[in-house]
Amino acid sequence: MILNKNFAIFIYIDILKACKKNSYQSKLFKPHKILKQDVMNIFDEIKKETESGRPCVLVTVINSEGRTPGKPSFKMLVTSDGKSIGTIGGGRIEVEACELASKVMRWKKPELKNYELDKLDMGCGGQLTLFFDYIGAEKQILIFGGGHVGQALYKIAKHVSYNVKVFDNRESLSKNYSKDDFILCDFEKIPLDKIPDSSAFVTIMTYEHKYDFEVLKQILASNKTYKYVGLIGSRKKIPTVVSNLQKLNINIPDYLYAPIGTNIGAVTAEEIAVSILSEIIGVDKNKNVDSMRNLVDYSQK
Repeated sequence: MILNKNFAIFIYIDILKACKKNSYQSKLFKPHKILKQDVMNIFDEIKKETESGRPCVLVTVINSEGRTPGKPSFKMLVTSDGKSIGTIGGGRIEVEACELASKVMRWKKPELKNYELDKLDMGCGGQLTLFFDYIGAEKQILIFGGGHVGQALYKIAKHVSYNVKVFDNRESLSKNYSKDDFILCDFEKIPLDKIPDSSAFVTIMTYEHKYDFEVLKQILASNKTYKYVGLIGSRKKIPTVVSNLQKLNINIPDYLYAPIGTNIGAVTAEEIAVSILSEIIGVDKNKNVDSMRNLVDYSQK
């Protein structure tokens, strides 16, 4: 889901209209100033979660009957780790909503449910109808190495609407990228906390073989799993890399693509970038692609 400030404004106006219509205030809901802060927190958290490769669920009250604390348009965001931001009324209804939100994240589809609050031992009684909107994580390509191939891959991947981050230890390369997309780092101690798992496509193409190996070693030795890890290199180099990883007792996962890219005879930086992105798209869509790795016997070094 691509988010912008219009989305946040929409949520805020939506809540204000509902509050004005219902003229509701209680200990749970202070005047609009706090509601405004809640909605901005929700927007910020959605952006943060999805850009970090984590899904979330936005729960919205779409109908209320009786003396319910939650009113139409009140919203609560539930993150993948169970944290909630905002409110739909407080009490047991939020516990129930968080439990269903966690299921919606597994189902990856929206859900609509009506709750009778007296059955939840909520003294206010009445009914609430909640809409659970699944918000998927952004697909993210991580590029380790911001040289010629990295720059070419960055440009075309952005055109295909991937969220792209570039990691490099050369500050001089930052001018080639958006400020938010370039991360200055030490290749021998990469910032794993900035690397989402599950939804991330990792590409490794630094300017030295030793740095390629160091980054790959840290990625595979972490407790994360990825959709794709691609390593640039010759067909002669890759078996040695694999052997060195095995000597360190690092398992070689099925999602390792080395050499990186599809077998299209790519030569220039731009052509190599196309071959890499085509492989990533194929993996993303569960399609068989003619990968360069199919030409390599990892057991031969």
